[in-house]
Parts: sequence; C-alpha cells; structure tokens
Amino acid sequence: MQARSISVEERAVLQELESSGPNRAFNRRVTGRLNLYGLINEGPGGWFITEAGRKMLRTGRAVPLSPEQMMFSLGPVLATAENMAWVDGAECLAAA
Repeated sequence: MQARSISVEERAVLQELESSGPNRAFNRRVTGRLNLYGLINEGPGGWFITEAGRKMLRTGRAVPLSPEQMMFSLGPVLATAENMAWVDGAECLAAA
C-alpha cells in the first residue's frame, strides 16, 4: 500500500523514530497505519523507521488532522498552522 500523504501525527512519529531510534511508546492506531504503509517495522527493540519512512519524511506531504481526528486523538495535538481552526489563519500568520 502506497501513501502519498501522511497525517501530522504520523509525521511526528516518523520524526521521533528517525531522531531517537527504536521505540515502543507510540499510539497503536498510528503505528498500525504506518506499518501498513511500510513506513515503520517492529523489531526486538520496538518500532523502527524503514527506508520508505525516511523517504516519506524527505518527500512526503503531511495533511492536517480533521476535527474528528483532533477530538478523538489519544495523544496531544500540536498547535501548528497546519491544524489551525480558523478560516483566515494564513492572513493572521502573515500579519504576525
């Protein structure tokens, strides 16, 4: 299965794995999707990023979380421009 874009939450997991190495302390829903996409794999030390995952970090596109995903997310939702909840967010950011 090929993924052309990943969620902000999935991108954060990939970045954490790339910077810190194997880990088991991630949301199962997110690791399940990333494993299905072939972007991570599980080994004796926990989840680790694959070559496809590294490539996705370099070339992939992160899509914002939907309001439902933000509401039902088990982890914290980062307050980023990609996850803004207002319509005129780009103008507000440009004015700041």
